[in-house]
Order: sequence, then C-alpha cells, then structure tokens
Amino acid sequence: MQDTGQQPSAVLLYSLFKFLFMNKILNQLSSALETSYGWFLTCVTALAALFQPEVWGFIVVGLSVLGDLIWGIASSVKLKTFIVSRALRETLKKIGIYSFALVGVFLVEKIIHEEGHFIVFRTVAVFASVCELWSMSASMLIIKPDMPFLRLFRAQLKGEIESKLSKHIDINEVLGDQNSQPINHC
Repeated sequence: MQDTGQQPSAVLLYSLFKFLFMNKILNQLSSALETSYGWFLTCVTALAALFQPEVWGFIVVGLSVLGDLIWGIASSVKLKTFIVSRALRETLKKIGIYSFALVGVFLVEKIIHEEGHFIVFRTVAVFASVCELWSMSASMLIIKPDMPFLRLFRAQLKGEIESKLSKHIDINEVLGDQNSQPINHC
C-alpha cells in the first residue's frame, strides 16, 4: 500500500469533533471566570476536591457545633435566659476556630503525605467533637436533670453549667433537686 498522506474521514471527523469539544469547554470556562460567581464556584469546587478525602471530619465537627447550639438555646429557654445573639456569636467563634485548626492540621498532614489516613486531622476532629458533646451534655442536664446517664456526670459537668450561666451555682438548685441524696444505680 502506498501512503498518500491523507487521513481517513473517520479520523478527520474525530479530530474535528475533539477540537470543537475542547474549544466549547474552554469558551464556557472563560465565560464562567469572567464573573465573580464563576470564580466563587471554581474556588468552592477546588476546596471541595482538596478536602474530599477527610470530609467526614468536617461534617462531624460541624454537626457537633450545631447540636451544641440547639441544646444551648433549649437550655437557655428552660432557664428563661434566652440568649440567641450570644449563642450565635459563640457558635461563629467555634466554627472559625475549629475550621482554622482542622484546615491547618489537614494541610500540614497533606504536606507530610499525600495519600493515606490523616491520623492527626482525625484526632483533632475527635477532640473538637468531644468538647462539643461535653458542652451539649451540660445543656441536656439542665433540660432533663433526672436523666440517669447524665446524672452520673453531674459533678464533672458543674463547671460547664457554671460557665453557661456565668455565675457560681448550687448544682442541686439549678437541676431542681429537692434532696442531694446520691442516686442508687444498682
């Protein structure tokens, strides 16, 4: 066979399709990046792709902060000290602090190793979630002081309840105990 230098029509059509397809993608990308909304979506997508391997750590900490906010508002309603603006300020501070800590630890671990389990990140996420669960426990104890499981921790939660009320308290008064007899759990 003799090479005539001409490509078959199928290969030519494929090359033309590929060129037009890539040209369309590049034109759409160029159009998107001409707006601030397009740049915002590009940044959000890039961040999502970066943090995707450990997204559950962010989700668990975020849900813990949200749960603490909900239980905190419920306990302040019960105590008739409704303080939504303070609770929202504290929640925004927590989100900022936890986010910077988690992102910082994640990026440092990403520098150390690209693949695998991010153990330090997961440890920080666990500690942040435990802190929020501890805070939620104090709010739950204010709402339902006769809950047996939480009553086991009432002495340990006294400091957390005091910080929520911003004053030194008598734990039996706040929890509505008529007698300070220890609970028999047997």
